[in-house]
Amino acid sequence: MKTRISNRMRQAARLLALSLLAWAGMLTAVDYGQTGNWVICDKDGPGSFDIFYVYPTLVARKEAPLMDWQDPKVAKKTKGFAEAQTRGIFRSDARIFAPYVRQLEYGRCLDALKAGVPAEQTEMKQGIRDTLDAFDWYMKNCNGGRPFILLGHSQGAVDLYCLLKDRKDISPEKGFAAACLIGLPRITGEAFARDFADRAVVPAKKADDIGVVVIWNTQSPQAENPLFTGPGTLCINPLNWRTDNKPAGPEENLGAVFYDYRTGKTKRVPHFCGATADPAKGALIVDLPVRSQYDAKGFMGAGVFHMNDIWFFAENLRANAKLRIRAWRNAFEGKRPDPEQTK
Repeated sequence: MKTRISNRMRQAARLLALSLLAWAGMLTAVDYGQTGNWVICDKDGPGSFDIFYVYPTLVARKEAPLMDWQDPKVAKKTKGFAEAQTRGIFRSDARIFAPYVRQLEYGRCLDALKAGVPAEQTEMKQGIRDTLDAFDWYMKNCNGGRPFILLGHSQGAVDLYCLLKDRKDISPEKGFAAACLIGLPRITGEAFARDFADRAVVPAKKADDIGVVVIWNTQSPQAENPLFTGPGTLCINPLNWRTDNKPAGPEENLGAVFYDYRTGKTKRVPHFCGATADPAKGALIVDLPVRSQYDAKGFMGAGVFHMNDIWFFAENLRANAKLRIRAWRNAFEGKRPDPEQTK
């Protein structure tokens, strides 16, 4: 009993110290040369391209603003989720690089998104800074000229969006094939154009354009979600890769992948659902027979499928990543054989 209480006290003291340092802006930079600061670091892994991945918000602890991966429970949860959302979907297609980043906990993250100012100016800035540092380390030490895709969901998508804005040298000429920033909080075409006014980075318009940003937010026909969708919000349909309202049926869905937090296992469901991009709502509309099963009982609003943005369309995301990498190779590596086409 004394040991348990002592451990709790030490953990509480650590959380308090982290909270005070975060509030004061005094947290030191993470050394990404240390393997313990990566969820996944596939330096010698298989795959014909790289995926640099940042996970979504995974902690909700009011007593601590930032996630602490020194906590074994947090590390285990993050590891399982990141593995499922990368290797669980892409398997051996790509090398995965997923850094630990000090993201903001759930409640504060929602408050930051509601603030109406750039994420870099909110408490989300620490996770953004860590993402930039981790990406710089990856490019210097691991990339080696390979094509890469940025992949993130929710707060992870915010981190990577800020990375794209900050690192103006990220370009197709240097390996950038696409950024799949799924569940990115509301970004209108107008805001995107301002953020990348001096860059060639543009929203994705079709299945095989490169140097682009892929965005969608999933909800039911009746749902309202002002934090993530609304008129003018960027959205592409991952089933037919169109931005207009042409529907795609379940037969175009190569398969959903669902992750069970309790068992750590993934389950594939082919032809799970169809989808339609609704330009008026800036949302990807999915009509499901049992909505409460997939909107986490209204956790983020009735009919808001934010937690399943990637899972519903996982196999299509995988196939499209390979397609965009082929397009990148055709544009920047001449006509030499593509490893993906020989599988």
